[in-house]
Amino acid sequence: MMRVKIEQIANIAVILLALVVGAFFLKDRLSYDPQPKQIRVGDKLLSLDGWDWSAHESTLVLVLRKGCHFCEDSAPFYQRLAGMQKQGGSASSIVAVFPDSAEVVEHVVQSEGLEIQTVSGVSFEGLKISGTPTLLLVDKRGVVLNSWIGVLSPRQELEVIKAMVCADRNCREPS
Repeated sequence: MMRVKIEQIANIAVILLALVVGAFFLKDRLSYDPQPKQIRVGDKLLSLDGWDWSAHESTLVLVLRKGCHFCEDSAPFYQRLAGMQKQGGSASSIVAVFPDSAEVVEHVVQSEGLEIQTVSGVSFEGLKISGTPTLLLVDKRGVVLNSWIGVLSPRQELEVIKAMVCADRNCREPS
């Protein structure tokens, strides 16, 4: 009687162990862990409604959205960039793209004091953007030359400015 009981417990333990191992195997094989597709240098951006890449030597694309506090924190830098462009100190054009409606975008741009062109209703998935703010420097073919994500450090801000100024001038570092 005792031997039968031990065999039953052993059989149950083997079955449970097999179920656990099988569950881990299936989880590993069937689980889908989507890594966000992130835009990379050299990728070609989709066309944006109302924006023609070829009409500009280069474009700095500001990917923003309403309610993004990092975007709001970066607004003074974007104002400086817009001022540079307006004064002719930048070879690049600037366009801000939003997933939000045109009315929302107009409100955001006005409240942040940004004098830049905008495109509303843009799918971040289509642009392969996973977070805001994202800045993309794009050439006249729509190819990404450089990208920056998040709130930028002062060094990164200078990098953006230099990239905008040098985008079509082939600037080189002093030797």
